[in-house]
Amino acid sequence: MSETESTQSLDGLLRWAATIAPDQAAIRYGTRALTYRELDAAVDGFAAALRHLRPTAVVGVTAALHPAFPIAYFGAVRAGHVCAVLDPALAEDALDDRVGRAGIELLVATAGMADQLRRIRVERDDLDVAYLDQPGHHRAQTVAALVRKHAGRRRPASPTDADAVACLRFAGDGAIVPLTHRNLTVGAAQAAQAYGFGPGSTVVNQLPTYEQVYLNAAVHAAATQVLCADPDPAGGVTLAAREAATHYCGLPAPLARLAADPRSTHPRTPTVRAVLSSGATLPPSAASRLALRVGAPLVQWYGPAGGPLTHCDLLDRQTAGSVGHPVAGTDCRVLELDGRRPAPPGKPGLVGVRGPQVATAIADADGWLHTGDVGYLDDEGTLFLVDTGVTA
Repeated sequence: MSETESTQSLDGLLRWAATIAPDQAAIRYGTRALTYRELDAAVDGFAAALRHLRPTAVVGVTAALHPAFPIAYFGAVRAGHVCAVLDPALAEDALDDRVGRAGIELLVATAGMADQLRRIRVERDDLDVAYLDQPGHHRAQTVAALVRKHAGRRRPASPTDADAVACLRFAGDGAIVPLTHRNLTVGAAQAAQAYGFGPGSTVVNQLPTYEQVYLNAAVHAAATQVLCADPDPAGGVTLAAREAATHYCGLPAPLARLAADPRSTHPRTPTVRAVLSSGATLPPSAASRLALRVGAPLVQWYGPAGGPLTHCDLLDRQTAGSVGHPVAGTDCRVLELDGRRPAPPGKPGLVGVRGPQVATAIADADGWLHTGDVGYLDDEGTLFLVDTGVTA
């Protein structure tokens, strides 16, 4: 299979990484490690375990920061199904709602969700459940057990329609966002370029959930991901130093705490090129303190639910308080709050984005996604967010 053929499908990204860098560590988690060859084989095994489901069935996978997540995520897609990515911290009512509206037939959950699922399955007795980490109920299957049971069953590559839906994401209000193979593979390439991921990159993820954007970009680049479950951001920086990481990924609130942390118990990280963060932007003063403390710049990015990544700061030149410029192949506009005309530079308005990574199913006829977020552009086209989650 050629690179072009491989990278036209989401799971093809992994197949290609396993072809060009089979012995490269794909994921490290504590004392465990998976090479790209091993990860690809595990995905084959999990895909084989889903043969009993009807074609294009929806498989829900909870995005816990655990090495089983990418196995289930890529495996569901490799089996020809649609992967619905769920937050493991969802309240029971919200989880039940998403399972029902997405039409999930199999849910790969965490053991901590077992009590919720026991109650949900009283009304949804046709919902099948497996677990990422450990069995949540008697005779329950885990991803690892399913992979062992079906080990060695390599799934042959088959032509994939790049415009077929591969994944379902959920916006903050619970709206379903269908993303195609093209949305996700192009988005992976855009993100890898924006973040500076390459075959020699080591990316520390210290996040409460497994961020799809980082996962897809790292696999596209055949980079190594190191998962950090330590809730203390200082522990993440220490791990980044120990792993000689090139990138460290965190959330704004923990990074702000790290910037203000009076302790000097964690080392600087001379190998780290960038601290990556999305969501709320850090105040410029906090970003400066963080850069001094870690020894690397804070690079902030933005991606609405309908597009994996649309904006990112430059690695070599950040604009304080912004989420950067549009990534390759992406357009951005800001309209007046009434939605009728472009807002002048510096005036807040409704943010719209357009690009090949944007979900066409929720974009308008001209390809624009109305994000519902409020922000403004400066004279150079840099985006500054003012408020998120506002209904346009």
